[in-house]
Amino acid sequence: MLKQISFAIAFSAIAASALAQEKKVTVADFAGTWNIEVMSHQIALVVEPAEGSKVTATMMMMGRDTLLKGELLDRTLTLVGIKSENNGTAPAASDHELHHPGGAGSPEPPPAQPIKVTLQEDGTIVGEMMTTGGPVRWTGEKLKTKKKS
Repeated sequence: MLKQISFAIAFSAIAASALAQEKKVTVADFAGTWNIEVMSHQIALVVEPAEGSKVTATMMMMGRDTLLKGELLDRTLTLVGIKSENNGTAPAASDHELHHPGGAGSPEPPPAQPIKVTLQEDGTIVGEMMTTGGPVRWTGEKLKTKKKS
C-alpha cells in the first residue's frame, strides 16, 4: 500500500512538472507594461493584445515613443516599427538620421531589424535589438500593478 501511495505521489509530481513545461505561452502573457534594462538605460515597453497572435506595442525611451506591431511564435514576440505621420508619435530617430540629416548623397541606413522578446520560465523577458553598434541583449520584468484597497 505504501509503495502504491509513493508511486502515485511521484507520478503526480512528474505529470505536474510536464504540464508546467508544456504551458502554451499566449499574447496575454506578454500584455502589460515591462521595465527593460538596456546598457544601463531604463526603457518601458507596453504590450497590448491585438487579433489572434498579434500585438501592438509602444517602446518609450529617451523621451520618445516608438510604435511597434508584432506577432507571437512559440515563446517569442517579433516586433517591428510602425511608421505613421498622423499619430504624433513617429519612430525615434536613428543614429543614421542624427549623423546624416537627410542630405543628398548621405548613405542609406541598413534596413531595420525586428526586436525579439522572449518570455522566460520565471516570468521575465529577454530580448535583442539591433543598434548601430551591433546587436544588444537586454532583460526586463513586468511592472506589478498595485491592488486597490
